Amino acid sequence: MKKRLLMAVILGFLITVPGISSAAKKLDNTKVLKALNSLGISNVKILGIQPAPIKNLYLVYVDLGRNGRRAFIITKDTKYIIVGRLLDVTGGGRDLAMEMGIDKGYFPLPRGRSVNVKVSTVGSPTFGPQNAPEVVIYYDPFCPFSLRELRELRPLADEGKIRLVLKYLIINGANARRLARDSICLYQQGRKKEFWALVFSKGALASKMKIKCRDNQVELIELLLTRDGEEARKLQLKGTPSLFIRGKVYTGFINRLMLEKLLLTGSKSKAK
Repeated sequence: MKKRLLMAVILGFLITVPGISSAAKKLDNTKVLKALNSLGISNVKILGIQPAPIKNLYLVYVDLGRNGRRAFIITKDTKYIIVGRLLDVTGGGRDLAMEMGIDKGYFPLPRGRSVNVKVSTVGSPTFGPQNAPEVVIYYDPFCPFSLRELRELRPLADEGKIRLVLKYLIINGANARRLARDSICLYQQGRKKEFWALVFSKGALASKMKIKCRDNQVELIELLLTRDGEEARKLQLKGTPSLFIRGKVYTGFINRLMLEKLLLTGSKSKAK
């Protein structure tokens, strides 16, 4: 009973994943489709079935059409379906379902859009070693998807795996611009922990931080924000978050594992 409860906790979250068709011989596609149909899921294409690293469990990768691609775990007798992530506790919490899906080709990496635009990182908040692969993010301080992306990117910078550069594409009006200005002000004053606290609180902690920009700092920050906005137009960015990696633009959320895979490919970034 305790083991079942632990499994339910570990695997209790839905995976939405961004196809090579391959099926594990020990589990029949027809049985899996029948199990899904019994749950009212009919518009589904099985991309692949792979044995999980747990006896009698299988990882099933499906295409749900407009609802995107997903992964779930099913028992060998197809009587039980676990919808969620398969985390390797001994491997630092690696998502084995996502990892195998990428390696097998069920979750293709984002292709990105090649651009020939000079991107300046001068004056922008920057984290991580200078010699690490550079990842530039254009984001809006109030965009929840941007903040979700930053939560994936920040640990990579802290671990020295990327040089993270934050740039701004203001979509949510004057309040978002004010928050961007306050956060840059903190960064330029060396208050980096407070910078992140302000960003992830969406400005809720501003009153506790006593943010005061130095003389002429506001004017320079406004020039920086204007520059970022002009670059975003030249890059033809359609929304946030948008990433600039090695000469390509990627729009929309990309999880950490896919980011790490992307960094293994491509040429040098064009950012200066």
